[in-house]
Amino acid sequence: MNRSTNFVLAQILFVILLLTACSTEKTASDSEPKKKEPKKETVEKAPTEPEEMVKQGAGEHYEKVKDLEGDDLDKEIKELTKDFPKDMKSEDAYNRIIAAFAADHQLAFQELEDFDITFEEVEAYEKYSEEDGEEKKEGPLNVVILLDASGSMAGKVSGTDKMTAAKEALKKFAGGLPKDANVLLRVYGHKGSNDDKDKKLSCESTEVMYPLGAYDAGAFQQSLSKFKPTGWTPLAASIEAAEKDLQGKEGNNVVYIVSDGIETCDGNPIEAAKKLHKSNIQAKVNIIGFDVDNEGQQQLKAVAEAGGGEFQSVSSQKELFDEVESNWSKAMHDARINWSLSMDSSSVNWSSSGKGHSMRKVYSKMLDSISDEFELLRSVKMELYNQKKMTNEELDKLDKLIFSRYEKLREYSTNKHDAKQAALDKETDRVLKLIDENAENARVE
Repeated sequence: MNRSTNFVLAQILFVILLLTACSTEKTASDSEPKKKEPKKETVEKAPTEPEEMVKQGAGEHYEKVKDLEGDDLDKEIKELTKDFPKDMKSEDAYNRIIAAFAADHQLAFQELEDFDITFEEVEAYEKYSEEDGEEKKEGPLNVVILLDASGSMAGKVSGTDKMTAAKEALKKFAGGLPKDANVLLRVYGHKGSNDDKDKKLSCESTEVMYPLGAYDAGAFQQSLSKFKPTGWTPLAASIEAAEKDLQGKEGNNVVYIVSDGIETCDGNPIEAAKKLHKSNIQAKVNIIGFDVDNEGQQQLKAVAEAGGGEFQSVSSQKELFDEVESNWSKAMHDARINWSLSMDSSSVNWSSSGKGHSMRKVYSKMLDSISDEFELLRSVKMELYNQKKMTNEELDKLDKLIFSRYEKLREYSTNKHDAKQAALDKETDRVLKLIDENAENARVE
């Protein structure tokens, strides 16, 4: 083989080796996995206007911490913030905290928004106006009191058992009824026991202790001593029995219930209340939930609404007395059949005062919600300090952001309350003017 041939072969071999190397390099490059870039975490910017703060609702972890206190709260906050990055700026930390721990203020604000500032006196006047002056005479006011005598009413609140507190409140309420009113006391769940073996007996126990008639202090007191808290809770059966108690008593009927729990006898108190209210008796069903849990409050509220009445929850003897004196007495007053009294200016002023008091209670709920959130957010800030997630300078800025939110929400709630109160005052003035202009023509002799 000559030199020329050797040179050609060498050139061919070089090209082959070069191609092989390129192919190998390409294969290795192609087989090497591509590195994924880390996802960039995004945190929603916290709202800066109070209206948006309320609309935002609860943070992601609010339900986990809202009922915790002390060490349990600190432990849960520590667990929920352990993955927060270090060296956070105040605004980033604030956004994270609000997204995670903001309270739900919507219910309290909505309750104020929905608060009814109208007066039944106006509705009554318009009804009379539509009758073209036709004289309308009504019978006396009939008041039916239904009292829960189930075993749980033996429980204590404010240093006394619930049954004793309820009896005292009802005695005071009945004693304050108009002289021309009739009153009836019916109790339920007062027989047997709250054991399963006595359920049938207890669920069938609903009994009139004071028959419908004028109030007599001695007789009413004696009727209250005839029973003790014992068994189950046949609320539906008691409402159904009240409908029979009022048969033939069309119009001017009202039912008041004191209960510390839900129906436990398989009845349907919502349907029973609805049927009573829609019947020719047209009674309104008003309920006080005495030391009732959340589930009980929801059911009793639904019963009252179905019965065209109102529900209020109380947790102490004082609150029970206050509720009976304010809302129950107001409802009784509004149900008075003497038209001249219902169109009296003092009646409207009294009603307006009662509405203002109820509105302030809603306002207090709003403030409590805002204050509780403020304390929670500051607890979270302290945990970030303990974990050294931020510099002291940024922590100070964070504290100012939290306080600014607190101030904005308080001012917003105050403005909302004041606007509603102003609307109530305006409506009160309008109704008083209406009464002054039309009372003489509307009165029943």
